[in-house]
Amino acid sequence: MTGITDTKNAMLLIEQYGWGTLGAHDPTIVKEENDYYMFSTDTSVNHSPTKGVQIRKSKDLVHWEYIGTALNNIPNEAFEWSKAQGLWAPEVIKYNGVYYMYYSASTFGSTVSCIGLAKAPHLQGPWQDEGIVIKTTPSIATHNAIDANVVKDKEGNYWLCYGSFFGGIHLVRLNMETGFPEKENDYGILIARRPQTVEGAIEGAFIYYHEASDFYYLFTSYDSLRDTYNVRVAKSKSIAGPYIDKNGKNMIDTEEAPHSIGVKLVGSYQFKKDIAWIAPGHNSIFADKQKLYMVHHVRVEAFSSYHYAYIRELFWLENGWPVVSPEHYQWINEHTYSVNDLLGEWEWIAFDADTNIKESKIAKIKDTDLLAIQSLDNNQFQHLEGDFQFVVFPCMDWKRNKETIGFSGLTREGRAIFGKRV
Repeated sequence: MTGITDTKNAMLLIEQYGWGTLGAHDPTIVKEENDYYMFSTDTSVNHSPTKGVQIRKSKDLVHWEYIGTALNNIPNEAFEWSKAQGLWAPEVIKYNGVYYMYYSASTFGSTVSCIGLAKAPHLQGPWQDEGIVIKTTPSIATHNAIDANVVKDKEGNYWLCYGSFFGGIHLVRLNMETGFPEKENDYGILIARRPQTVEGAIEGAFIYYHEASDFYYLFTSYDSLRDTYNVRVAKSKSIAGPYIDKNGKNMIDTEEAPHSIGVKLVGSYQFKKDIAWIAPGHNSIFADKQKLYMVHHVRVEAFSSYHYAYIRELFWLENGWPVVSPEHYQWINEHTYSVNDLLGEWEWIAFDADTNIKESKIAKIKDTDLLAIQSLDNNQFQHLEGDFQFVVFPCMDWKRNKETIGFSGLTREGRAIFGKRV
């Protein structure tokens, strides 16, 4: 491995960036008036464990201030059921002027779990617990009630997408007046799973409806959150599935090779002489001012207890698939690019089914190379020989502390490649 591999050095560099997201895990972002709020799993802040869901606040989606927890402790009902030591994976939405926060309570490796609900008039509270929405144990279910995501379908119906490992990802219809499932004791339907040869390692699901393409996109995280996490996506015309990847494979299929299903958007990677970003995962999607963002957590060393929230822009290609920026978001003026803007030296990273850290390579684009590149709309291009579609955008090169041009795309086989001009 090249570049910075030492946790201390990586943390010192991130401290210079001033992101303020150390300790954020399973993050999600909600905006109230002119402020952004990040809710995340209970971990530690300043070496002290938190209980009640962490909240951070920002004006620019880059620099975040920790402001406390939503709840003062683990709600009694959730604790009595799960014996959780902290709350996990909050999901926050606004419905009829009230904020709903779905939280998970469990212990690592257990299906004695539950998803609870709290409500508040404002994102900083006060939050009032409403009790357990859905719960599991080995005696009553074969799946796991954690990692809530609330989805509004195009007909205006609300659904709870949830689950991890064990029995896969499920989807159940909600009554939003109560915030609970429409039918009592309803677990919903299975929409994604993985075989036991990989311990059923799928979790952190998030469904996003993309109006322009009229598809629902199911984002999930594969493998171990400690070292091999990676984000996958598949799509469906129906919120209930089937969710199919770019190669026509179904996210519910357990007969195919377990790492061959789902378009892998991002896994562990490292640009030259830079931080190794390890195990990115448990993402959510946030829309603001005609932009889309993916927020997820990431480590700077495998099995490290030090993790950060990482925010990157998300783009939709002309072929109907999403891709993400290689760099943490920072606001930069929009630009319109031509084929000639692709000239120069680029550092790029290609992802595949392998979960090892992907190290960057250097490529120089010359005038003669432009003959194989066709310009599309919206800063998008098609590499005719490589059958590779990609988008170009302004981004921040954090290591070099300068603005540059980034690109992100997919091959015909659904292999993600992204990078930046250096």
